[in-house]
Amino acid sequence: MSHRRAIVVVAMVVASLVGVGLMVVPSSPFHQTPTLGLDLQGGLEITKQAVPPKGRKLTKEDLDRSVTIMRDRVDRLGVSEPEIRTQGDDQITIQLPGVKNPEAAAKIIGKTAQLELFDLETSLVSPSVDINGNPQPRDSVYGLLAGQQSLVDGESDQWWLFDKKKKLVAGPVSTKVKALNKFDGTLPDGYKLLGTPKDTVVISCGVQAAVCPGVPGAPTTTAYYLFKYTPPTVPQMTGADLKLSGTRQDFDTQTNQPIVSLEFTNKGSDRFQEITRNEYLRGKLRNAPQHFAIVLDREIRSWPQIDYTDSSLSGGISGNAQISGIGDIQEAKDLALVLQTGALPVNFVTLDQTAISATLGKDSLDEAKTAALVGLLLVALFLLVFYRFLGLVAVLGLGVYAAFLYAAILVFNVTLTLPGFAGLVLTLGVAADANVVIFERIKEEARGGRSVKAAIQTGYTKGFATIVDANVVTAITALVLFAVATSSVRGFALMLLIGTAISMLTAVLATRAFLSLLADSKFLNNPRVIGTSGGGIPAWLKIDFIGKRRLWFGLSAAIVTVSVLSIAILHLNLGIDFKGGTQIGFTTPAPTSLTQVRLQAAKVGQGNAVIQGRGPSTNDTYKSFQIRTETLTTDESAELTGNLTKTVDADSFGIKNVSASFGRQIAKSAILAIIVSLFLIVGYISLRFQWQFAVPAIVALMHDVLITIGIYALLGREVSTATVAAVLTVLGYSIYDTIIIFDRIRENIPLMKRGSFRQITNVSLWETIPRSLATTFITLLPIVALLIFGGATLNDFAFALLIGIGSGAYSSIFVAAPLLDWIKEREPEYARRRHEDAGEIQSVGGTVLLDASSATLVTEAEELLAPEPLPEAEAPAKPVDSSARDRRRARRSNRPHGRAR
Repeated sequence: MSHRRAIVVVAMVVASLVGVGLMVVPSSPFHQTPTLGLDLQGGLEITKQAVPPKGRKLTKEDLDRSVTIMRDRVDRLGVSEPEIRTQGDDQITIQLPGVKNPEAAAKIIGKTAQLELFDLETSLVSPSVDINGNPQPRDSVYGLLAGQQSLVDGESDQWWLFDKKKKLVAGPVSTKVKALNKFDGTLPDGYKLLGTPKDTVVISCGVQAAVCPGVPGAPTTTAYYLFKYTPPTVPQMTGADLKLSGTRQDFDTQTNQPIVSLEFTNKGSDRFQEITRNEYLRGKLRNAPQHFAIVLDREIRSWPQIDYTDSSLSGGISGNAQISGIGDIQEAKDLALVLQTGALPVNFVTLDQTAISATLGKDSLDEAKTAALVGLLLVALFLLVFYRFLGLVAVLGLGVYAAFLYAAILVFNVTLTLPGFAGLVLTLGVAADANVVIFERIKEEARGGRSVKAAIQTGYTKGFATIVDANVVTAITALVLFAVATSSVRGFALMLLIGTAISMLTAVLATRAFLSLLADSKFLNNPRVIGTSGGGIPAWLKIDFIGKRRLWFGLSAAIVTVSVLSIAILHLNLGIDFKGGTQIGFTTPAPTSLTQVRLQAAKVGQGNAVIQGRGPSTNDTYKSFQIRTETLTTDESAELTGNLTKTVDADSFGIKNVSASFGRQIAKSAILAIIVSLFLIVGYISLRFQWQFAVPAIVALMHDVLITIGIYALLGREVSTATVAAVLTVLGYSIYDTIIIFDRIRENIPLMKRGSFRQITNVSLWETIPRSLATTFITLLPIVALLIFGGATLNDFAFALLIGIGSGAYSSIFVAAPLLDWIKEREPEYARRRHEDAGEIQSVGGTVLLDASSATLVTEAEELLAPEPLPEAEAPAKPVDSSARDRRRARRSNRPHGRAR
C-alpha cells in the first residue's frame, strides 16, 4: 500500500470512528442504543387462549400449527429472538423483546386471518337482500337477528347476548354457555340471547372500508349482513386458494392508494375465473353489476364489481385479485403479513399481557460483562507479548473492529442475545486470526532478508488469499443459517456474518494502513521489534506429523466412538428449550430479586431454571415471578414451592406444563441449514482447491461436532439453545482453521515440485501450527474467562465452546491434514514421489526443487523426515556421492536460516 493510500485509509478509519462515537455518546443527536433480547433486557409476554369452533375438539396439531404461524408473523414484524411455546392444554405464550407498539403486535400475532371470498349477490340471505337482489344492511346485530329467531330453534354456531338497551354484551361465541359465562349460566331479566339461523353467518363492513354494500357514500358506522354459509360451496373461495408467497402489500396504479395483491394457486385461479364468468353472465342478464366480496375475519374489506358491459370479461377474470379501500400503508402491510403467514386453525383470545424481566438477570449480566472484559484484556496482553509491536497494531485493529462491529449492530438493529454473543466470540477469534495470519507472513518475509516495508507488502499480498478463503467458508455457513433457520440460530448467523465481513475489512485495510505509515521508520526495522529475530521453524515442532497419522486416527476414532456410544446409551440431557417442562408462577408480598429466587431453585437441583420477574419492577426486584424448569415430579414441585414459601414468603402458586421453545420447526430448519452449508462448502473448496481437500474438511468438522455433543452426553450437562449456538460456533471455527492449513499446503505444492505429499504436508503444518496455536489460544482466552467469571447461567455455554474449539484446533492438524495426505498419496504422481523421495530427492540436495528464496524448505524436510523404507528391489543402484553431500552441506551453511519467501 502506498504512503498516500495509507494516509487516506487511516483518515477514513478515524472519520468512521468519530461517526461511531457520535452514535455512542448519549448527548449526541445521533445516539442509538442496541436492541437487547429477552435474556438480556426482558420484554413483553402475551398469553393467548385457543377457542375452537363449536363441536370441534382442540388438538395438539392445532396448537403446534398456531405456534408456527405466530412465530412466522413475529419474524415478519421484525421482532428478533422471540420465545413462543404452548402451556397447558389450550394456551400459547409469546415473549417479545423490545416491542415499541405492544398493542399492535399482540393484535397482529393473534389475528385469525380467516380469508373468505363470496359471490356477493348469491350469498346474501334475508333480511340482507331485497327482492331485486340488492344488499340491505342493518346498523346493528340486534336489528339483523331479532326477526330471525324462529329459524334458530335453539341451534346455532353463533350466539350474541344483548342487555335491556339492546347493547351487545357478548358474542359472537360458539355456545350459549360461553355467552352466559359472566352470569353463571343464567340469562338475566330483560337480556336477550340471539343466534344466527342454521347455515348462515354474520358479516360486518366497517368504516375502514371505502364503501360498503348498500350503503350510500363512505360508511360512518358499521353495517351488518347475513350471509349464506355452507362450506365448501359457500364461501366460494378461501385463503387456501392463495399463494402465500405471492400475497404482498402494493399500490393501486391508478389511485396510488395502498392495496394488498392476492395471487391464487392454479386451482384457485381456475375457480376465480369460473365465479367471475358466472357473475358477468348474471349481470348481463339482470342488467346490473355483480360483485365479489373479499372478507377477512368476517369483515368485508372490499367488494369489487364485475363490469357486465365489458365484453373482455365474458370468459371471467383469469389471474389475481386485490384488496383495496385500506386506510394506510401500515394497515396494508399488517394485512399482507397475516395473509402471507396463513390463517390460524382456531381463534385466540388474549388472557394476559405483561412486562417480563431478562432471563439472565442483572447478576448474570454483570458476570458476563466482567468475563468479557477479562477475556479482552487477556487477548490484548497475549498479542502484545507474543507479537510485540505487531501485537500493538493488532490490538489497535481489534479496537477498530470492535467499534465498527458495535456500529453495525446499531445500524442493522441486530438483537443481541446470548447466541449472538457466541457469534461475537467467534468473530473476535476470526478478527485476531486474520491479523496473526498476516503477521506470521510478514515475519517469514523479514526473516528471508526482505526489508520491513517489502515484507509488509508481500505478507499482505500472500495472506490475503488465505484470509479470503477462510472467511468465505465461514460466511457461507452464516448466510445459509440466516436464510433457512429461525429464532436464536438466525441471530447467531447474523452476528457471525457481520463480524466476518468487518474482520476482513479491519485486517486487510486498517492494520495494513497503520503498518504502511510506519514501514520506513528505523524503529520498525529492528528485528526484535516485530519478533523476527532468531530462527525460523522451532526445532521442537519438526515432527513427522503425517508419519504418525495412524496414531492420530486411532486416537480420534476412540474418542468419537466414546462420544457416539455416550449419545446412544446415555442420551443428551435436553433442557426445557427442547422438551418443555414445568412452569411455576407465584407472588411475594415484598419486592424480591431474581438472585434470591435462583438460589432456591438451585437448592433443589434446578440451577439452570429460567427465572423471570413479571410486571412492574423496583430496582430490579419484583413481586411476581415465573420459573421454568425441566419437568418436575409432585415431590420436587412441593419441595421447590416449600423453599420459596419459607425464604421469600411466596404464595399464589400456579403450576403448568409448558412446551419447548426450540420446536421441531426450528430444529429442522437449523439442521437443513447445516446440511446445505456443508454442500456449499464442499463446492467452494472443490472449486478453490480440489475435491480431495473438501472431504477431510467435512470429516474434521463432523469429528468436532460429535466430540462436543458426545462429551455433553457423557457428563450429563444440560443442552439448551445456548449449547446450539456454541456447536454452531464450533462449526465455524473448525472449518476456518482447517482452511488456513489447506491454503498453505496448496501454496507449497508448486514450490516443492518433486517432494512427496508427506513432505509437503509436514512442512505446511510446521509453518502453520504456531499460528494455529496462537489463534486457538487467543480464542480460548475469553471463553475461559467466561467459564470462570460468567456464573452458572453462562457456564454450559462456555464449556461447549471450550471443548469444541479445542477439538477444532486438534482436528485441523491431526485429522484433516493427515487424511488429506492419505487421499492424495493414492494419486499416481504422489504415489511415485513417495518411493522416489529417499533416493532422487536426497541426491539432488533439494536446491533444484525450489527457487533460491525457498530452497531451505525442502532441505529442512529432507534432513528432518525419515523416509519410509524402500523395497529392496527399488533401492538406488548407486550410492550417494559423498562429495556431492559435502558440497550441499557447505552451500546450506552459507544460506540464511529459516524460510525465505
